Amino acid sequence: MKCSAAPFVLALFASTSAVAQESAVRSAADAFGERVGIEQLGLYGEGQVRGFDLQASGNYRVEDAYFARMAPLNDPVIGGVSVRVGVNAARLAYPAPSGVVNYRLRAPSPNNRLTVGGGRRDFGTTVVQAEGSWTAPSKEVWIAGASFYRPNVTWGSGGNGEAFDIGAVGGWTPAENHNIRVFATWYARDYDGDWAVVAQDSATPPSAKALRQHSPTWANVRAQNTNLGALYKGEVGGWTLDASAFRSIYSNDASDFTVLATRRDGSAASTTFVGPGRTSQSDSYEARVSRVIDGGAVDHLVSAALRYRHAEVDLSSSVSIANGAFNLRDPAPSAPARPVWHGARGEDRTDQLTASLVYGLVWEDRLQVRLGAHRGRYEKEVLAYDGSTERGEDQAWYYNASAVWSLSPATSLFGSYVTGLEESGFAPQNATNSNQVLPPVKAKQKEIGVRHALTDNLTLLAAAFEVSKPTTGFRADGSYGLVGQVSHKGLEASLSGQLDAKTSIVLGAVSYEAEISGPLVTSGIVGASPAGVSELIANASIERQITPVWSLDAQVNHQSEAYADTRNTFKAPALTTFGLGARARFNVADRPAQLRLLVSNLTNERGWYASTSDLLWPITPRTARAIFTVTFGG
Repeated sequence: MKCSAAPFVLALFASTSAVAQESAVRSAADAFGERVGIEQLGLYGEGQVRGFDLQASGNYRVEDAYFARMAPLNDPVIGGVSVRVGVNAARLAYPAPSGVVNYRLRAPSPNNRLTVGGGRRDFGTTVVQAEGSWTAPSKEVWIAGASFYRPNVTWGSGGNGEAFDIGAVGGWTPAENHNIRVFATWYARDYDGDWAVVAQDSATPPSAKALRQHSPTWANVRAQNTNLGALYKGEVGGWTLDASAFRSIYSNDASDFTVLATRRDGSAASTTFVGPGRTSQSDSYEARVSRVIDGGAVDHLVSAALRYRHAEVDLSSSVSIANGAFNLRDPAPSAPARPVWHGARGEDRTDQLTASLVYGLVWEDRLQVRLGAHRGRYEKEVLAYDGSTERGEDQAWYYNASAVWSLSPATSLFGSYVTGLEESGFAPQNATNSNQVLPPVKAKQKEIGVRHALTDNLTLLAAAFEVSKPTTGFRADGSYGLVGQVSHKGLEASLSGQLDAKTSIVLGAVSYEAEISGPLVTSGIVGASPAGVSELIANASIERQITPVWSLDAQVNHQSEAYADTRNTFKAPALTTFGLGARARFNVADRPAQLRLLVSNLTNERGWYASTSDLLWPITPRTARAIFTVTFGG
């Protein structure tokens, strides 16, 4: 069943009109990762930070509140997304070793308004959208939200289908200094299958034809993301109270995945893995109480928190069907019919409880110190395919310490030490234990850095860091799991802000020294470098206001070559891409309007991205976007 929502639903919700087409360059506090609407920039994204897969480790927050997600939050409820590392992570109530991705919820605009629009997204995808916000005359109640309908969406891999997003954030101030926010969002998509490449002869294959779907004609993915949440913040007798509750659900009715076993001459064998519908759900809760004690020149922060999550992940075996041999230059073969799934099911249940105590000190504008101790209890129960049950439990202490020393009003030094428990994700489809939930690991991070304000509006950040933890990869038997200890030592830098009133820039670079150790490395089964990690990543974005109506922007992104397999037998080449954009703000019939134009991968670079799971993904070809919106009210 397609997710064909009626068009009139598009007008039901509305948010801050600037969100969908706002500039990520002007919003970014640094170069470490920022997303506003469909615009993304920075060294890191929601999936990978400092060379580690955050989708696996799960270091996510919603407005700094603990969020154990099963599915990412969708655009209808997001005001922006920031990656927090370095000094911007030092003050977090619950930091994480590999960095933190923080979702900012939509907020109401100063005046009630509705923005409607549409146009073309990537690869000719049609989009119709509506967003806006409403606030009651008393200012005690408000709602902000959006909906996006793409009736003919095309993805960079060549997949085609339909997608629908809808969601809203609501706020209520029942009394002075007491605020409640709730949100709900749903994202559904229905398209013709996913595919990826596994190299068979230690070489990347020739580039596939752009936007060619290599899944069988009968392949299908029908999936839904649902996220619900509530946040409370209040003040009572000098104490600040924070509480949050989230439910995150990923479900699918079909999830056909095709693996192409390729060779350097482009010859390939196609196999599709078919599984049953599955649903995975995560609930996460946090309660925190804190107080700032005025000590004159020195202020003290004391805080205590309790965090809990419960996750249930459906497991299932897959049925594989051979589609036949072909060449990547030609259309992919297709088996006569989609096989009927038969196999075994299981379930992975996780309960995690963490109690935290935090102490902070602020000495005027000179020194900030934060110390935290966290006692964690982790329980896992796995119902295996054969009907047996395995249980495990882990209890441990985790710590964090950070300090920010202001040498002058313009220059600060910072340092931090963080330990924590992180998830390891799932075994990929090309593993003999595909979809298996991997055990958690203990991670550790150390870093030192400097922040310097070159001007009031231009800030330089630089840091040296080391993140270490057990790492995943393929074993000799083809299974995927923990294969050794990995350490990422790196240097990163960010320069962001305004050069003048009309020009904003975001420049960033990170250089890694990544190394794996352990018996599998010593025996030669696993290479000494992690797969899918480039040793150098750099990007630059600039936006310039040309006239009162028009602004222009440009981006360049570079990543060096990266090993494409766990055994380190070959690399995916380095990649540099360019983008150009323009934005016009004007009036249509006395209504504020905006036109956003953007071309990505301007030089149409082709080839393959390497990943941590030995899978190769096609580089997204050149594409253009054009979105026009008009605002009513306000």
